[in-house]
Amino acid sequence: MDLVVIAQIITGSATLIVALVLVFQLKQQNNQVKLQRMDFTQQIKNQIVERRTNTVLTQATNPEIAKIMQNGRYDYSTINDDNKTFYHQMLITTLELLLMKNFYSNETGYEKSLHLKEFLGSSPGIRKAYRDSTIRQQLDKESVKVLDEIVREIDEEVGLDGILETKSTYPYKK
Repeated sequence: MDLVVIAQIITGSATLIVALVLVFQLKQQNNQVKLQRMDFTQQIKNQIVERRTNTVLTQATNPEIAKIMQNGRYDYSTINDDNKTFYHQMLITTLELLLMKNFYSNETGYEKSLHLKEFLGSSPGIRKAYRDSTIRQQLDKESVKVLDEIVREIDEEVGLDGILETKSTYPYKK
């Protein structure tokens, strides 16, 4: 055999081996990305559960906080000046939790905007607090955009003090 032919065979074989190694590495990287995405999704779900649990426990272990939150949910004017800052911070925490569900709905399986609309629709006092206080300034622009749209839609549908009834999405009703 000619030396050129042998060199071409060696070069071709080396190229094939490199291509196979690259394909193997790409498959490994793809598997790694899938695992990272699954881990990220689980972390988001865990954060949502942890935040919700902390909020519920805070209210369950302190009847005064529960009363402030419950009264303010329906009538913002019941929140006195001494409690407004605390009330606003609790609302921001709750809204951030619901926004997390909204923004990561593809990863977590939560229905986009459903929980926000249900919460805000059943809470005229919270909508008033959102419209009239500095809550908006404490949220990022994307969150404000989402909340502004949902609050506007609810207010147009049921009025500023109305309550929007959200029907159950359970599919097996008789």
